[in-house]
Amino acid sequence: MSKKRILLLFAAAGLILAVILGVYFYRSSLGISRETVASLLTDYTEKIAAGELDAARALMTEETRQFLRDPGTTLGETVYRNLKLKSVDSIYTEGSGNYAADVIMTLPDTLKITTKAGLLFGEKVEAEGPSDDPDRAIAEIYEEILSRDDLPMIDSYCVIRLETRNGSLFIRGDENLQKTLEGNLN
Repeated sequence: MSKKRILLLFAAAGLILAVILGVYFYRSSLGISRETVASLLTDYTEKIAAGELDAARALMTEETRQFLRDPGTTLGETVYRNLKLKSVDSIYTEGSGNYAADVIMTLPDTLKITTKAGLLFGEKVEAEGPSDDPDRAIAEIYEEILSRDDLPMIDSYCVIRLETRNGSLFIRGDENLQKTLEGNLN
């Protein structure tokens, strides 16, 4: 092999090494990867859907765990049970070890569900007259709607705050996340 070929081979190897190191250091300077965030949030939403709320809370910073409340109603249980992470769109650094992620979650469309329940209740009252137990009547309507296979679903945008502590990534719960997890009823 000629000296020129050997020199060219070393130059090419050096260039490849420089590109690999450049990509590595560039990715490292970005903080956390999309895959890491997606993995954490997928685990989080799957635990909520499975009813493992304590396990889901363990993925949150200790001081923000109260933002994942027990569902409390059949509608809340249905929202949790059908919650899915659809995508992690962007991740932003908010300071040392703090991040924000633009996320899309798929969940039952609570606005359509409550509107449908109200309309059905009105139709029932119109057809049958006032109920002796209106709470029971509306509960039966909700049970009927929520047991259907064609439950209306919606994609909901949410900004989720994240924080690294001792080398681990945690979710920082807040009112925005809480409202999304509860179906954005307000």
